[in-house]
Amino acid sequence: MVDIRLVEEPVDIDKFESFDDDLPTLFLGFAIKNEYDHKRLSINKRYNPKKVLIAFEKESDSYAILPLYGIFLELNKTGKELADTLLKQQKENTVDIVTYEQILDEYNMTCHDAYSYLNKRIFPVDFKAFTHLTDDPIIDDKKILQHLLKLNESEFNFQRFGAFKLLILTK
Repeated sequence: MVDIRLVEEPVDIDKFESFDDDLPTLFLGFAIKNEYDHKRLSINKRYNPKKVLIAFEKESDSYAILPLYGIFLELNKTGKELADTLLKQQKENTVDIVTYEQILDEYNMTCHDAYSYLNKRIFPVDFKAFTHLTDDPIIDDKKILQHLLKLNESEFNFQRFGAFKLLILTK
């Protein structure tokens, strides 16, 4: 068992690397909020999970770092079109929640679970859109979340569960 008191400890960002992969990309995994998350969440190594830091503008002249742990997948045609649309809108004007919902609606997608991550580089999308954003073969795995976490159906370990995030990351 991981000590619950680690919730009070900040994430040890020395265990993460800066993100320098090609963008835009699709991220499936966890936003690590504290050392408790960092210690308890584990993704099956066969999926090549990465621990990365994403820097983003929080407010004008103010930046923040978001520690992420998960897998990175190539966007398909629809995902790239969505990312391009969001980036164009971002250049014209800041993408607020209403505008973001309207753009997602054009692609029959939603974001009800992770609005707090919405910013100029990070665009959250509800998991039900996962199969519409990538052509990676893992979309055929009907139990992908269970397999990512290496969950055993015959035993329950609440500490292995976390809130998966599906994020489109851009430049």
